[in-house]
Amino acid sequence: MWELTSGVPPFNNRAHDIQLSLSICKGERPEIIENTPQCYADLMEKCWNEDPLKRPSSKEVLKIIEKWIFHSYEVSEELKSNIMEFINAPIGQHNNLVTESHPQACYTSRLLDFTSKKLNEILESEDSQAYHASYSFSGITEGLNDCTIKDYE
Repeated sequence: MWELTSGVPPFNNRAHDIQLSLSICKGERPEIIENTPQCYADLMEKCWNEDPLKRPSSKEVLKIIEKWIFHSYEVSEELKSNIMEFINAPIGQHNNLVTESHPQACYTSRLLDFTSKKLNEILESEDSQAYHASYSFSGITEGLNDCTIKDYE
């Protein structure tokens, strides 16, 4: 959803590594683009909820967006105006966004191989950058039990 408002993938300018994963676990999210309609921003923030059970499913997101598009008579005039402004807005013309991808940005799913114990140590560390520099994550093969990604329908 954020990419539709910005024209670039989220965290495009950063390495997609353990540090980014930890930042996201700690609540970091992309900055919402200026002039994004509030209803869209609210829905996007619901999708970013740290608790997967509180996130809307893809079906729920589809129903909400379909309502905005196909049942516009059910929404307020202000919301209609915001939606039309959003639809007609130029995408990706925000001066503060880096459009060139970081060389370590990866847009396919992959396993970041680390243990729950090590993740907790890093999260509790005040300086995770220093920890990351001093510890090699290669060769760790134990499962990550505390951060299971589930597909809820």
